Amino acid sequence: MGFKKIVWILTTIYPITLVLSILHINGLIEYFSSIYSIPLVFIILYFLNSLLEMGTNRTVKFLIVSITISYIFEFIGVHYGIPFGKYYYTEGLGPKILGVPIFIPLLWSSLGFYSLAATNSYLLASLAMVIIDLTFDPLLSQKVKLWIWQSPGQYFGVPITNFIGWFIVSAVFFYSFYILSKYRASQLKKTKPFSSIFYLEYIVSWGIIDIIKGLFVVGIIGIVLSILLIIIITSLN
Repeated sequence: MGFKKIVWILTTIYPITLVLSILHINGLIEYFSSIYSIPLVFIILYFLNSLLEMGTNRTVKFLIVSITISYIFEFIGVHYGIPFGKYYYTEGLGPKILGVPIFIPLLWSSLGFYSLAATNSYLLASLAMVIIDLTFDPLLSQKVKLWIWQSPGQYFGVPITNFIGWFIVSAVFFYSFYILSKYRASQLKKTKPFSSIFYLEYIVSWGIIDIIKGLFVVGIIGIVLSILLIIIITSLN
């Protein structure tokens, strides 16, 4: 088994530990899942996958472009409410730079890579990013309170403008990366089936957590939309 496959297999374990980490199963499982499910592990796995699939040069370009653009939009969002809506981050995500947690741009970059690998299309990857946020934003803002929406939103407390913002930000950094690198999204087809499996796993895991936490409809919406997206992508390929 090659190193690439090993890294992808390790990646597919991550969503499972997300669910296990909230079930509080005593013993080794709880200890392992509580460590494996932290955002830092998610980011490290993304970086390894990106290096192995796109190479050092394009990985660095994607990282710089996605971090820079997402930070700029997050800064504008936190301070001026554009394009997402008015919100602020609590202390739950750690240290901030001018109101934006350090981890947030890295998470944008990570989610961007996995969405791109699963869809092999910059446009569909932007849509895949929106589906991710549809699935975890109500939970993380309303229940966990990692960020707070300052005006009630139409989608389980989240403004519709937020999802428009997610599509815009994703599309801007995806196409900026393409202009800078000339990297075709279709070149990531070689990541199949692992990238598709991971994307579905990731959404389903958040969907299960939604259901456990009382957001049944949110969980079902996320799961159904992610399955439909993968079916569409499979039919296109």
